[in-house]
Amino acid sequence: MVGKNGSGKSTLLKIIAGQLQATKGSARCHGRVALLQLGLGFDPELTGLENIKYSRLLQNLTDDYKQIVDFVRDFSELGDFINYPVKTYSSGMYSRLAFATAIAGDPDILIADEVLAVGDMNFSQKCLAKMREFKERGKTVVLVTHDIGAVKNFCDHAVWLNEGKVISSGSATMVAEEFRNFMLYGVVSLLSHDQAASVESDQVTAGSSEGGLRPDWIIPNKSRRTVSVGKVAFCGYRYVDPLNQRAMASLQPGEQVGLEIELCFLEPVEIGSFAFTLHDRSGNIAVHLNSEFFDGKPVAGSGGQTMTARFVFDVPPLADGDYSISFGCSDRSGSLVEKYDYDSTIEIHHPKSPATDRQGGYVVIPCAKFEVDNNV
Repeated sequence: MVGKNGSGKSTLLKIIAGQLQATKGSARCHGRVALLQLGLGFDPELTGLENIKYSRLLQNLTDDYKQIVDFVRDFSELGDFINYPVKTYSSGMYSRLAFATAIAGDPDILIADEVLAVGDMNFSQKCLAKMREFKERGKTVVLVTHDIGAVKNFCDHAVWLNEGKVISSGSATMVAEEFRNFMLYGVVSLLSHDQAASVESDQVTAGSSEGGLRPDWIIPNKSRRTVSVGKVAFCGYRYVDPLNQRAMASLQPGEQVGLEIELCFLEPVEIGSFAFTLHDRSGNIAVHLNSEFFDGKPVAGSGGQTMTARFVFDVPPLADGDYSISFGCSDRSGSLVEKYDYDSTIEIHHPKSPATDRQGGYVVIPCAKFEVDNNV
């Protein structure tokens, strides 16, 4: 389930879990329901063990307390800290206890509300593995997240909510792409006019310029601008196919792509270099290119002039996912003139094949060979 903050996602989950009464309509659940909402019912003055009991009480699951205590103790890996007041816990320890308490008792329906980033990396992976186990055993997992990649990789069906209304529902891939495109560009391509009209975005989207509407250009979000000396302004940028100049909504490893950055000169200035960086979801640098790497020459502009800087490069075999962009320009001395950090995201998507479908890691190996020698 996806949607902006305040769209009604958590409220709907609580209705499904039986914690809230719907004012209209009804929700029917077949099986035992557990709401995985971190910290639900926790009191910082109580110990971990006491909080397990009261959290289960809030979910009307007190009958299994004695049976699930050992599971929570083992899964959370808290050891003796489970006997300490929760107010002494670090945020990671708090998350461990909350997750373990929520999944204890082997529920038939697991409702997970924004829990994919709990604890440290190892424990987060342990949580994801447990949720996949639930799914493989035929149980129902209802996931609320802002992680579009997780929706496409983990879910089969998705729903997009806005102001308590269903905007779109269907295959996870389709709904996730629709929501992502809307949040980035304000585009609602597959939905009805009435539905689209009911949605308002807080994002800065591609819009009009002196040349008219340009929906394929992304206008940088001003809240992401980290450096500006008032001499130039980035008007927009886009990813294009260098052969036909068509805008690209996603990138495929191995293909050639052009990154075009349009800038307006507010004052006369000489730009020494342009650069951009693609970051993964953790902020790690996946790609960094600077015009100086390719013997890019300084360019001078006068006030009111508009230019388009262009990088053309082959997309490396990065793993599937969304990558945010940082970009900027510097003067001849190397001092930054204008810079944006972690602006809109672009998806890198591998065509699925037996060779790439099950790979993990930071990059995908498109072709490899394996053999075994029978040594006699």
